[in-house]
Amino acid sequence: MLRSADLDAAVLLWGNLFLFLALGTSTVALLVRATGFLLARTAQPDPVTLENLGALGLDILAILARILLPLLAANWLVALANQLAQHGLQLHTNLLQPKFSKLNPASGFKRLLSIRSGIDLIKSLLKFVLLAWVTYAVLAPRMPAILATMRLPLGQDLALMQDTLFVLYRNIMMALLVVAAADFLWQRHQFEEGMKMTKQEVKDEAREAEGNPEIKSKQKSMLIAAAVRRITTHVPRASVVITNPTHFAVALRYGDDTAAPVLVAKGVDHMALKIRERAQATGVPVVENPPLARAVYRSVDLDQPIPAELYQAVAQVLAYVYHLKRVA
Repeated sequence: MLRSADLDAAVLLWGNLFLFLALGTSTVALLVRATGFLLARTAQPDPVTLENLGALGLDILAILARILLPLLAANWLVALANQLAQHGLQLHTNLLQPKFSKLNPASGFKRLLSIRSGIDLIKSLLKFVLLAWVTYAVLAPRMPAILATMRLPLGQDLALMQDTLFVLYRNIMMALLVVAAADFLWQRHQFEEGMKMTKQEVKDEAREAEGNPEIKSKQKSMLIAAAVRRITTHVPRASVVITNPTHFAVALRYGDDTAAPVLVAKGVDHMALKIRERAQATGVPVVENPPLARAVYRSVDLDQPIPAELYQAVAQVLAYVYHLKRVA
């Protein structure tokens, strides 16, 4: 799945900036009131007991919850919106399942020494250099003023520090946004490259789609061998062989045990020649009748009787064969 961790971080940082701009005043006011409340509580002359400490702890937890919960909830909503915008709603319960393979030291070293780990290390170093340069570019020209704050009133010191921190945070986030865009493009390139098939995979898929040539050749050889065995064993017991005369040949058997003539062998081209040669070698009559040979070949399966619409044409051929036998 395509995912850029740098883009996620940049979105969260920008989201927090707007959160601080929107909630900063109320949060500071709440901190001031909470500090005053805690100072007032600690200034009371009541003796220190477990009950007093427990109540004070609950008050501190309540104050922290009022300060932190809105920020945490807003961060969760920003992260959820970022997830939905990039990938949609996806639930991966398999991530909760333990993977003991990750505890294998060999696998860990293999991941550390992989090409991907090397690329991630280079990316981290480049990000560090970029952020260090941004920090230096912001702080270097302001350093004399920052060092002089010890001689300035507290209000001016706070104003200078606030302005410096704001500019530093803003510039760092701009740099992270550039890094996030570059990382997103890189991750997208890697994802698209990973989805492509190698030449060997393309060949394997084509072979699977069209059939393995070796298997197809073996199957064809088996079919030819089976057809030759059928011709060898069934044509000598046929009553007549009807030909095209060269492209088609069908062998029919008719006797007391069959209600209608049965197709015992058929073939085209090379197989048709095999049928004719086997019939001539075993004394089976061969009759040329191209329309009937084609009709029987196309409409009748092996070991099946001919259809009723071919009865008359086949009967005429059989009558002719019987007449030749009586004359002979």
